[in-house]
Amino acid sequence: MELSFGALEATLRIRNDESGQVLVITVLCMTVLMGFMGLAVDVGLLFRAQRNLQTAADAAAIAGALDYLYNNSSTKATTAAQQASATNGVTQGSNGTVVAVSTPPTHGPNTGSGGFVEVVVTQPNPTIFMSTFSQLLGGTNFSTVNVSARAVAGAPGTSNACVYVLNPTAAQAMELQGSFDVSTPKCGVVVDSNNADALDFTGAGGTLTAGSISVVGGDGGQVGDASPAPVTGAFPVSDPLNIAGPTTANSGCTTGASGNTSAATSLTGTISTPVGGIICYSNAVTMTNVVLGSGTKPIVVVFENGVTVGGTVGSGSGGSTIDVQGGAFNINTGTVLNITAPSVAPLTSPAAAAIPAGIALMEPLSNSSEIKIQKGDATGTLTGIIYAPAAELFLQDSGGDKSGGITLVTDLIVNTLFDKTATLTINSYSLANPTITPLRIVTLVE
Repeated sequence: MELSFGALEATLRIRNDESGQVLVITVLCMTVLMGFMGLAVDVGLLFRAQRNLQTAADAAAIAGALDYLYNNSSTKATTAAQQASATNGVTQGSNGTVVAVSTPPTHGPNTGSGGFVEVVVTQPNPTIFMSTFSQLLGGTNFSTVNVSARAVAGAPGTSNACVYVLNPTAAQAMELQGSFDVSTPKCGVVVDSNNADALDFTGAGGTLTAGSISVVGGDGGQVGDASPAPVTGAFPVSDPLNIAGPTTANSGCTTGASGNTSAATSLTGTISTPVGGIICYSNAVTMTNVVLGSGTKPIVVVFENGVTVGGTVGSGSGGSTIDVQGGAFNINTGTVLNITAPSVAPLTSPAAAAIPAGIALMEPLSNSSEIKIQKGDATGTLTGIIYAPAAELFLQDSGGDKSGGITLVTDLIVNTLFDKTATLTINSYSLANPTITPLRIVTLVE
């Protein structure tokens, strides 16, 4: 069959026509582009989910490390960590979520390190486009993808503050009067009161020198006596220790023939360290020329109705904790006070009565009676933390200045502080004893 030239030309034109190819290529490219866009959306959602999980993991690790620091219990640390994670919207066991807590960590540079808490949070997250494409193309099902976050927290450092004045509202919560001289050169002073006159300077005869001075409320009087200038409007802090200590109610002190409670009202000589390391006095006591503890074992001496010290009062070689459960702690003029806190926890059981290492003198939150550690020409050295979150610490007159007063290697945790013309020089116990002190800073380390 012969084709005319015109017919051949028309046939060739049809074969060379490319007008439909652009549409086909466009459809194919749009499919690929939509796939990439869908993948980008899914990945973005997964990254957002991972950020949320990281927030929960960080909070859980810090909460677990704080709980472990105070309770030394992996079980309690796990509970605290999982509660913190739930508060941040990630609940153990909910929709396949796993909040795994390890004390000590099982991975990373802090593997096996005591006091550190590791939290790994894993949660399945649904996808949109990845699920659709995996179903269309077959093979692995990507309808959900597991997202994980990990955090490790611990308490590797000590507190930067060595004076905590915890009353939240009092005027003159920290009052410095007359020719006072307060020095905390390497650590900070924290005043929690939100009162406009929370930190008060009366007269112009004294100086307050500290590494830092932080006040929630304001300051008043001769504020130029402070160096550096106080920072007001700061955030408050909570009680950093929260120690209850032993009482009759929690079996720390028991009575009866085999008990460890005494009805004595006057003490002298050496107080032998009893079984369990604790002895309790139910009446008000006068303690004169006493050594607290015998041998190398630490002792806890509990006064249920206050104590007055005189003469020379010191600790045995194992160290001692004076626990004033009720009544005041008073010191007579001329007393030589040489108290050293235990370097190991003197009382660990029962848990409600536990006292950590490093506590020299304490009044629990239930006792608001005054503590007086400076009167007249009292001298000596107190080495250890003074913990009295409901009480006022009172330093009276300047008599002690003439003979050096009482040297303090301490951290103060008190409700209010009143220095009436006394010299108060504080060398931080925590800085000097970083491996012993319970005043530690919990931080994220991984």
